[in-house]
Amino acid sequence: MNQVTVSKDFKQKATKAILSVILFVISYIILIAMAVALTVACAYAGFYIIVSGRHGITFMLGIGVISLGLLVLFFLLKFVVSSSKANRDDLIEITREEEPKIFALIEDIVEQTGTQFPKHVYLTPDVNAAVFYNSGFWSMFLPVRKNLMIGIGLMNTTTVDEFKGILAHEFGHFSQRSMKVGSYVHNVNRIIHNMLFENNGYSNAISRWASISGFFAIFVAIGVKVVTGIQWVLKQVYHVLNINYLALSREMEFHADEVAANVTGSQALVTSLLRGGLSDSAYNSVLNFYGEKIRDNRMPVNIYPQQHIVMERVIHNLQLPVKHGLPHVTISDIKKLNKSKLEFDDQWSSHPSDADRIARLNSLNIIKPDTDNANALTLFTDKEVTQQMVTEKLFSKVYYSGNTTTHTEEHFRNEYNEDVERYSFNKKYNGFYDELNLGIVALESLAGEEHVTEEELFCESTISNVNECIGLESDIAVLNQIAAGGTMVKTYDYDGNRYKAKDTKTLLETLNIKLTDYRNSITANETKIFGYYYHLAVKQGKQEEYKNKYEAYLKTMQDSDVLAKTLEPLHDATAFLNTSNEADTIPAKMQRLYNCEKPFKEAVRQMAEKPFYEHVNINSKDAFEKYLSQEWVYFEYDMFNEAALTVFFNSLNHFSAALSNMQFAAKKDFLDFQASLSPATVAKTDSAVV
Repeated sequence: MNQVTVSKDFKQKATKAILSVILFVISYIILIAMAVALTVACAYAGFYIIVSGRHGITFMLGIGVISLGLLVLFFLLKFVVSSSKANRDDLIEITREEEPKIFALIEDIVEQTGTQFPKHVYLTPDVNAAVFYNSGFWSMFLPVRKNLMIGIGLMNTTTVDEFKGILAHEFGHFSQRSMKVGSYVHNVNRIIHNMLFENNGYSNAISRWASISGFFAIFVAIGVKVVTGIQWVLKQVYHVLNINYLALSREMEFHADEVAANVTGSQALVTSLLRGGLSDSAYNSVLNFYGEKIRDNRMPVNIYPQQHIVMERVIHNLQLPVKHGLPHVTISDIKKLNKSKLEFDDQWSSHPSDADRIARLNSLNIIKPDTDNANALTLFTDKEVTQQMVTEKLFSKVYYSGNTTTHTEEHFRNEYNEDVERYSFNKKYNGFYDELNLGIVALESLAGEEHVTEEELFCESTISNVNECIGLESDIAVLNQIAAGGTMVKTYDYDGNRYKAKDTKTLLETLNIKLTDYRNSITANETKIFGYYYHLAVKQGKQEEYKNKYEAYLKTMQDSDVLAKTLEPLHDATAFLNTSNEADTIPAKMQRLYNCEKPFKEAVRQMAEKPFYEHVNINSKDAFEKYLSQEWVYFEYDMFNEAALTVFFNSLNHFSAALSNMQFAAKKDFLDFQASLSPATVAKTDSAVV
């Protein structure tokens, strides 16, 4: 492999990260010194109280004083015995004997990147690949063997060359000594994170100690105040360290990409990055589909052909070219799907954007000949057995209420396509209504649009106006937050131009004018659409049906708005459930929750009586039925009823989705009827009259 140089940006980010670590070390030494001094002082004071006293009270008091110093010191040292261990319950380990081709490929990558062979190789079901290891304080000083995790969903949607590039990227993080700094910064970052946010074990320990005696509880309370002060100091350091660590992490990703590009060439990584979002979306679509089948006790033997079926549908809808049996996605395809023109330098992200990674890879322009464009699953000794084994592992934790029946690839294809059709609008609309609600018009006042065609009403320029409008609305909402000072954003790009936060109000004035123009254009076109179809309905004697369906849609939207408002008070009323509360404040907070819940529960009852409720997801209906089955008590005998709260929150979570289902059903009912008013039907009717 060609020697990969460490970039100037990487060196700068690494220097800042190291300086942040030094800041932490200095701060930590000072805190430790103060904690040791406190511990020694408490020890002397405690022993003095014990030996000078003549009864049990002074003994307990002395022990409490001693424990104060120890509690603070232990808080600062607990990370030494802490470690981060990956949960391997869902992983399937493979060996060289079982999968020689996989291990031969890894051996080749290890040799080219100059890294160690992984200690273990595991399979996972998802669209992912990662190198991981158990990290802790001592891993900064002791060598730790890495493990490799390979997602079957990833292999199912990549070629062998692309898969090799992805693995080379993972090993690229450890390919040079210069990358060791990233490991140190990561571990120091974890140390502070541990002291700030991973305190369940510590809290439980001091709570148990405090419960032994009232004397101990007093000094635990004092210790907690001291620890809170220490955490305030550490938060300031963590803010600086974390930003610099994340900046270094983004540079490490670029470095790992360059390592991988030297193994397989730039394009293998570029094509896999561009396809990655589609692969992951298809995989999750399959999982969501089978989530709906749990109630029917239906499970798949192999979900990975289904992943391809979903991708085939996307290929058809987006008219993507196919290369090596997989969709060939380009940057322009991604931009079509992304309606926003806003771009930020995300200082809180550990990874650069795919667009930035692709741009960097293209600038490297490392060309390597294709060696293997077969699907990466062909590396397995028996890919069918492997896919089925991983699928079985994935669904082994799913609870089915009865005996399961097998759901085949053909079952999936038929039912998935039916679902897509059920949740799609007629193709003649060309996507015009996909994200656009129907406008409000007085149908009888519309002039007939007899000199236009459906092709003109739903032409590409019209669809472009809708997409521009949707993108503008979203961007303006974000820019309004920036203008109000509600974000930490200092600079950003809009439509390829750089802006400062202080210039946002001026930009908003221009964008709001554009938005008004787009909305006016869309409204004018919608008026033509309504006029065109309403007069078709009149000619066919279907104007009353047309009006009724349109009014049913408007009524559903109005009803949904009213029902949705019952959720708003509950957001505030339930917020206390996510925080610690003094015991004597809980009854009043619970009473407020019960008061806010009454309108919501009535809204759930009313929803079931609405015309389009039959289109609500069956899981949502089950959740509502259980919620309405009794009056749930969420707090009694000084304890929260977790089972009742689960029923309540499950109903809350399903409520908005159920309203969306009903709105969509009403909209589709009207649009399907409208699409059936074909001009050809009118021609036949007119001919019959003649």
